[in-house]
Amino acid sequence: MQGTHRPTLRARKNRANATSAAALDLAQELEAGQPSEVGALSVDDANLGSLQRQVAGVPGMGNEVGITPRQITQHLDRSDEPNIRTALAAMQKRGVAELIPAVSPQRWRLTLPYRDSR
Repeated sequence: MQGTHRPTLRARKNRANATSAAALDLAQELEAGQPSEVGALSVDDANLGSLQRQVAGVPGMGNEVGITPRQITQHLDRSDEPNIRTALAAMQKRGVAELIPAVSPQRWRLTLPYRDSR
């Protein structure tokens, strides 16, 4: 009985190793597929809502320095800065916009793949 048991364990080990290797290959392919070049993606194809599209089109969103939510609100001639902040947060969840770290007041910009694609 030991003779039949060993091949089964060996086969399971081989399948586990093959599965692990396939999972690693898939992870590497997915990571490599993330566009990181400037302008590699279009904001038009990001399925943004109307306010989010307006925010993405504001001058300052497409550069390294970014822009404050208040400046976006003023540029769009709106009086509802909380809605602008909500739009920015939604864009961040989609990977379209990013909050610039360690800057006060808050500054936002398009993520690298979306910059200059407007």
